[in-house]
Amino acid sequence: MKTLVEMNDQDFLIQLGKRIATLRKAKGYSQLDLGSIIDMEKSNLSAIENGRQNPSSLTLKKIADALQVKVINFFEV
Repeated sequence: MKTLVEMNDQDFLIQLGKRIATLRKAKGYSQLDLGSIIDMEKSNLSAIENGRQNPSSLTLKKIADALQVKVINFFEV
């Protein structure tokens, strides 16, 4: 697996989204559940998790808070 430094932008977003999805599922949340908690449409959360949308730092904070993790946990490979 490539390190974060070696990834192109699209690969980075895909890995970030996969990590968010993994942490969300570990908490037992559906995309709809998490979207409701952070006031985000399921389609937008899906786009983040699939690497099609680049989330803002504030969005990452909201997701991390809802999942009770630190934002840095999204960047662990």
